[in-house]
Amino acid sequence: MIPTLSALFQLSRPLNCLITALSVYVGAFTAGLHDLTAPTFWAALAAAFITAAGNAFNDIIDLEIDRINRPDRPLPAGHISKHAAQITAFILALSGLLIAAWIGQTTGLIALVVVAGLIVYSTHLKHTVFWGNLTVSLLAAAAFPYGALVSGTLGNAWIPAGFACLYHLGREIIKDMEDVGGDRLQGKRTLPLRHGLGAAAWTVTVIYLTLALFVLFPWGIDLYGLPYLLTVGLLDLLLLYALIVLYRHWTNMAAIRLSRVLIAGMFIGLLAIVLGEL
Repeated sequence: MIPTLSALFQLSRPLNCLITALSVYVGAFTAGLHDLTAPTFWAALAAAFITAAGNAFNDIIDLEIDRINRPDRPLPAGHISKHAAQITAFILALSGLLIAAWIGQTTGLIALVVVAGLIVYSTHLKHTVFWGNLTVSLLAAAAFPYGALVSGTLGNAWIPAGFACLYHLGREIIKDMEDVGGDRLQGKRTLPLRHGLGAAAWTVTVIYLTLALFVLFPWGIDLYGLPYLLTVGLLDLLLLYALIVLYRHWTNMAAIRLSRVLIAGMFIGLLAIVLGEL
């Protein structure tokens, strides 16, 4: 029983769920909700459940590919059955939807759109040229306006949403570069497979250089102050490091797993927004 529960916990990718929950709170923070209110807590929990459901569903769809690209994950490793994963994904998605709808009509509608988007992404868009990358990036960015709308207003949620969309877009393309081995055997049509690793690396470069400039914009218009600027400076350094690693190892990205390193940038970005809003 304990190994099974542990595998189900890993299936949800708890770090991703934590980042989503924190993103919801930061979104609420940009709309003036600086205290952890009950609606904000429930909104964050609902978003975490939906993220966990999306991760589980994605692993179910990609089981055969993950036997090559991610053999250590619970499903391809045989730690849990596909049926157990399906039940878990359904319960998590339904719980997230019900909680979001209980909070309010707007949050419930956003949650419904996100769940539908996650399903379409996993079943049809994930292994397409760019569209899957863009879809998951927009879904990740939606956590911020979702959190802000708990207060009834969007506030400055557009700032972290814009950051998140660009950051995830670059990271998703990097993940496709890491997964070319399994994706090629399954006949998928991702950006690096369709146009080459070099073109994918160039696309990431354009996206991350755009992001590096965009994060300076709130400071440039005097919306956020020096603490924000110093923190996003760290984020820009991480982006520069990522691009250096990318160009040194772009033909062997599976061994580098740069996408895991980039998770740190998500926390830096969240911290920067909070410091900007204080």
